Amino acid sequence: MPNRGKDAEKAKVPLQAVVLADSFAQRFRPITLERPKVLLPLVNVPMIEYTLEFLASNGVEEVFVFCCAHAAQITAYLEQSAWSTIPGFVVHAIVSTNCVSAGEAMRLIDHRHVIRADFVLVSGDTVANMDLRRAIEAHRERRKTEKLAIMTMCVKASNRRQREERAGESNLVIALDPTVGRVLHYDDNPSPGKDTGEGHRGRKLPPVSLDASLFSEHPNVEVRTDLRDCHVDVCAPEVLYLFTDNFDYQQIRRDFVCGTLNERELGNNVYAHELGPREYAARVHNLRTYDAVSRDIVGRWTYPHVPDVNSLPRGANTTYSHAWPHSYAESDVRVDPSAVIGPGVVLGAGCVVGKDARVSRSVLGRGVVVGAGCVVDGSYLQERVRLGERVKTTSALICEGSVVHDGAVVGKGAVLSYDVVLGPGAVAADYSRVSLASQPRDDDDDSDDDSFHVGSAEPSSSARRMSGGAGAGGFGFGSLGAQSGGAGAGAGVGSDYDSEDEAGRAIREGGAGVVLSDAEKAALDRAKAGTLSAADSPWPSDGVGAGGAGYLWHCASRYGAEDEWRFSVAPAPAGVAARAYDVDDGLDSDDDRAHVRDDAAAGVAYGDGDVGDDSSDGGVDEGEAIFRKEVAETFLRCVKHGYAQANAVVELQGLKMAENRTFADIARYVLMTVLGLSLPAPRDVAKENAKLYPARAPEGAAATVKAVRERVKEWAPLLTRFLKSEDDQVEMLLTLEDYCAEDEVFRGMNGGLLVPAFAKILHMLYDVDVLSEVSVLAWAEEKAHASEEDRRFLKLAQPFVDWLKDADEESDDDSEEEESDSD
Repeated sequence: MPNRGKDAEKAKVPLQAVVLADSFAQRFRPITLERPKVLLPLVNVPMIEYTLEFLASNGVEEVFVFCCAHAAQITAYLEQSAWSTIPGFVVHAIVSTNCVSAGEAMRLIDHRHVIRADFVLVSGDTVANMDLRRAIEAHRERRKTEKLAIMTMCVKASNRRQREERAGESNLVIALDPTVGRVLHYDDNPSPGKDTGEGHRGRKLPPVSLDASLFSEHPNVEVRTDLRDCHVDVCAPEVLYLFTDNFDYQQIRRDFVCGTLNERELGNNVYAHELGPREYAARVHNLRTYDAVSRDIVGRWTYPHVPDVNSLPRGANTTYSHAWPHSYAESDVRVDPSAVIGPGVVLGAGCVVGKDARVSRSVLGRGVVVGAGCVVDGSYLQERVRLGERVKTTSALICEGSVVHDGAVVGKGAVLSYDVVLGPGAVAADYSRVSLASQPRDDDDDSDDDSFHVGSAEPSSSARRMSGGAGAGGFGFGSLGAQSGGAGAGAGVGSDYDSEDEAGRAIREGGAGVVLSDAEKAALDRAKAGTLSAADSPWPSDGVGAGGAGYLWHCASRYGAEDEWRFSVAPAPAGVAARAYDVDDGLDSDDDRAHVRDDAAAGVAYGDGDVGDDSSDGGVDEGEAIFRKEVAETFLRCVKHGYAQANAVVELQGLKMAENRTFADIARYVLMTVLGLSLPAPRDVAKENAKLYPARAPEGAAATVKAVRERVKEWAPLLTRFLKSEDDQVEMLLTLEDYCAEDEVFRGMNGGLLVPAFAKILHMLYDVDVLSEVSVLAWAEEKAHASEEDRRFLKLAQPFVDWLKDADEESDDDSEEEESDSD
C-alpha cells in the first residue's frame, strides 16, 4: 500500500526561491556605497520589485532573500512593502554581513536547512516575463529519471551586438547535447578589447578547448555562441550540498557550473532551457545592462512589467499612461507648451519641464525639475533631481537629490551619486563619476565577479564615512525563528552580524548616506542653493566646478577610460564590438598564432592583473602565473588558518576542479610555496599573508636547509598524495629548477636564494618520499642531453645523483648475489 502520509507531506512543500540581493561586485560604485543595488530605481521601480513580481507570477510561494551589503535598508524595505501581506507568498530575509561571495551565501543557506525541495535561484536584479513554469516542469520531469540532473539554467538566443555592445556582457560559448539539452561545456570570457597604448594590454579571446571525449560520449555536440545566460536557474537541493562540500566554490558560473562540468565522473549534470522568442529575462549587473534593460522596459519587451500597467511597485499608487512612440507620464506632470518631449520618455509624478527644454529617451523620477532650455537625452534622473537653465546631459545617470546649476554639462556616461552638486558652467567629463564619498583606496572597477569583499573598502578621508543602518529591528514576516548571533539593528531573520567598528558596520549595513559634519551640511545646502563660493567649499573644484559639491572618482579600470563604453550607462559606439573582434581575428595570423594563443589566456580577467612587473615580456605565460598565484593563495590561506591537511586537500582539489588542472599542477606550485615560506615574502603576495614569511632570508646554506626541512616535513604527506606518478615527480623537479632560476612565472619569488642548497633540498625531498629514486635518475638522464646552460642544476645535484646511482648498482649486485646463493 502506498505511503499516503509521506506523499501528502511531500506535496505540501511549497515552490521555493532564493534571491541573492547582493551581486558581490563593484560595477555600480559609487552609488552602491550608499544604497543597495536591488533598491535602485529601474524605470522608477526598485529592481527587486521586478524580481519578486516575476517569481510570484510563476507560482513561487516562499522566497528567501539573502542580504549582505546594506542589509538594514533591504529588510526595512521588504517589511514596509506590500510583499509582506500578500496571501500565499511569503518572504524571508537571511542576513549575513560578513559574506564575501555567492558561494558563501549558498553555503550559509544550506546550513540553515530551509530549502526542502527543488528551488529557483535568481539575483535580486532580475527582470523577466518568461514562463518559468515550463522550465520547472522540465526540470522535475528530468529528475524523475535522472536524480543527478541538479540544475537547469535558462538561456536565450541573442546575437553578439545585443549581448556585448548593447548589454556589455561577456563572450559566451556553450556546448550542448542538442538531443536532451544537456550542457557539456561553459566558457565565459571577457570580450576582446583594444590595447590602450598606455601599458595596458588588449584583451584577446582564448581559444575554445573541448575535451575530445565529449565527442565519443555524445553523438551530437552543438557549440553555441549565440546564447545569453539569463542567470535564472532551477536547482535541486544537491546544488547547496555541493557548495558546502567544495569550499573553493565562490562564483556560481565560473566555479560551480564549470567545476560540475569538469568533474564528469561524479555524474552531476547541468541542463539548459532555452526561452522562446517572446520571452524575456535579463540581469542588471552593470550600468550598461541598466541602460539596456531600462530601454527594454520602455520598449515593452518585458510586458506586463511596463509602467502603464501600474502594478509595480506592489501596492503603490502610480498613474502612468502610455502614448506612442513609447512615452509614459503620470497624471501630475507639468510640461511647458514650448518644451519638446521626444520618444522613449518616462515622467514621474511631480515632474516639471521648463520652457524650450528638450527631453528624449530619458527616465525622470518623481519631483524632477528640468529648467528652461535644458537638453536631456538618453539620461536617467532619479527623484528630486534639479537641473538649472541651459543644462545639457547626455546618456548620464544622476542620482536622487542632485543639483546641476545653470549652464553645466553632464557628459556621456557620467554618474553623479546622491546629493552631488555641479556648479554653474561646470563640466562632468564623459564617463566620470562623482560622489560626496571620496574614492576608496582599494577601488577596482574591473571587478565584476563575486569576489568583492563587501565593506572592505574604507573612504580615504576618515572625516567622511557612510552612515549606519537606519532600519528597524529584526523583521521576520514569515519568520524562520530568531537565531542567535546577531543583535544589531536590522539584523533580520537568521542574521549573522560580526562585531566590527562603527565605520565598518556603516558600510556593510548601509544607511541614509554619507555622514557630513555640520559645516559640510551647511556648505552642501549653500551649494544646492547656488550661494557657495569656491573659497568656502570643502570640496575640490575638480569635476564639480566652483561652488559644486562632491569628489571626482578616477578610472580604476586596468584598461583605462578607453574601454569604459563596455560598462557605462551610455550606449556603446556603433560597431565597436565588431571592430574589436576584427582586431582579434587579425592577431590570429598564421605567422604568430602560437604566440598569440599563449598570450590569450593572460587576457582573461580572472585575476587582479598584478602578476608582476615583467608581465609584459613575451616569455611569461600570464595565465599560468595567475594559476600559480591562485594555488599559492589557497595554500597560504590553509596555513594561515591552521587547516588540517585533510581540509587543505579539499580546498586544493576544489581549485583543481575549477581550473581543470591535474594533481601534479597543484603539487608543484604547492611545493614552491612551501619552500618560499622560508624566504622573504615575494612581491605579489597578498598583504594579509605577508606575515607568514620571515623578514630576512636565512644566513647561509645550512640555515636555509634547516628552515626548509621543517616546512617540507610538515607538508610532505599532502605532496605525496598529489604526485600520482614518476612523470609527475619529474615535472615537479623541472618546476623546481625554474623556481630557483626565477624563470617564467617565478620572477620576483626569491627562489634564487635556494640555489646554494639545491642538492640538499633534492636529497631532503627524497628522504621524505616526495621524490623517488627513479624520478630523480630520470630527471638527470633527461637533463644530461640538454645544453650547457640547462645543465646548471644537474651539476649542482650531481653528487646526490651519483650517490643514487651507486646505491642502485649496489642493490643490483646484492640481488644478483642472493640469486646466485639460492641457486
